[in-house]
Amino acid sequence: MKESTAILKLKYQRLGEIFARARQRYLEAGGDPRRPTDNRYLSDEEKKEAFELGTQVFGVQVDQVKSEA
Repeated sequence: MKESTAILKLKYQRLGEIFARARQRYLEAGGDPRRPTDNRYLSDEEKKEAFELGTQVFGVQVDQVKSEA
């Protein structure tokens, strides 16, 4: 059974909040505002949550995520 549209919208909104926070960190670190942010500006917890939300919202599953050392 599919999740309700309202729940999916909330999850999508949360995903946007996570990436907006990463974008802000990138810009505060002196990043070029014309370039996209990469996932180095997400905490490990945020990365995990983003992947889980992405799977739930978009139906895409990632088998393994390499963390950058």
